Amino acid sequence: MAAADDKKELARATRTYLAREADAGRGDLWTLAAGETPRPRKPRAAKPAAPAVAAAPAPKCAIATLEAIGPTGASGLSPAGDTLEQIAHEVRGCTKCGLCETRTQAVPGVGTGKVGVVFVGEAPGAEEDRRGEPFVGRAGDLLTKMIQAMDEKQLIPGVTLSREAVFIANVLKCRPPENRNPLPHEIEACSPYLRRQLALLQPKVIFCLGKFAAELLVGAKGTIGGMRGTVYRYGDSKLLVTYHPAACLRNPNYKRPVWEDLQLMAREYQTA
Repeated sequence: MAAADDKKELARATRTYLAREADAGRGDLWTLAAGETPRPRKPRAAKPAAPAVAAAPAPKCAIATLEAIGPTGASGLSPAGDTLEQIAHEVRGCTKCGLCETRTQAVPGVGTGKVGVVFVGEAPGAEEDRRGEPFVGRAGDLLTKMIQAMDEKQLIPGVTLSREAVFIANVLKCRPPENRNPLPHEIEACSPYLRRQLALLQPKVIFCLGKFAAELLVGAKGTIGGMRGTVYRYGDSKLLVTYHPAACLRNPNYKRPVWEDLQLMAREYQTA
């Protein structure tokens, strides 16, 4: 009886050993040694390769005649059925950043944009916050005079320019407290509204007023002095940069270069 038990234990140990050798890939050696024909082993499934990580594309430069930049990704596209009225409705109810807690009114934008010109500023001020309309304070009065002067001088022959005919908006749709500069997370949260507006309007020319609008839409950091005078591209639109009207109020010497930039914008409009 003991001998039988020993044989069973030996057979069990042998099977265990052979199974371990088979797992290690050496099972064929033992079957060959016993004079048996090895059975083909099912190849082990190869481990799936790690997904390749695509290299990030190099940033595009929007300067001069280089490849145009513009709205990219979902944040920059206008959803099917989108309208300026729908965007304005969303802006007025927006709670994406803390500015919703300090605003009086959100300021979506004004005008029809029917002539293909869009002016983009920085953020609403106190009067804009009170009235819910962009560029209606002192800086807004100066912008209105600029538009009227362009029309009176017929800088764009055959095109009547007015606040109603152009579109005027800001990077931020709510006033920062004490008119401070926009913060990066506020721009990130709010700029998709502007990009949707531009995607709907498809303007011939976008005119950036000040640093924050210029850096957002050009896609590069820089000074207004270094960026003005160059024609950029935003999608299919031409884009130009100049000083903010508020800067002209602080420094009247900026008024002449701004008028020069408006004249350049008018020339570019006619070849758009």
